[in-house]
Amino acid sequence: MMKFRPRAQQDEPEHPNTIIGVNSSVTGTLMVTGTLRIDGEFDGDILNCERLEIGEHGVMHGDVEVREALILGRVVGNIRALGGIEMKSGARVEGDVAALTVSMEPGVFFTGRCTMLEAGGGSVDMAGEPRG
Repeated sequence: MMKFRPRAQQDEPEHPNTIIGVNSSVTGTLMVTGTLRIDGEFDGDILNCERLEIGEHGVMHGDVEVREALILGRVVGNIRALGGIEMKSGARVEGDVAALTVSMEPGVFFTGRCTMLEAGGGSVDMAGEPRG
């Protein structure tokens, strides 16, 4: 008799628990537990967020430090992710990115530097060299 192991469940992104909606404009520094989705405009920094999603109409001006990021809209600033950064077709990123993994679909506009982090790596100075 054959026995099958249950299929490992894939980590699906959680639904956003914080949303900046279309036609909304927010300025400041955000620290969000869970997933933040920006479909409007945000001007400021985002710190210690698990997952950041910039929607197709989302515009972000500032620096980002998250576990993972999904970019469909526009980001002007640096993005640092301890996991991965995914840029989808139509995204526009103007700034430096640093992450364990970076994926870019055809049709992404990216200008800046890309730094690949090592697994379990320490902090990275977005202005230059990795720090221990």
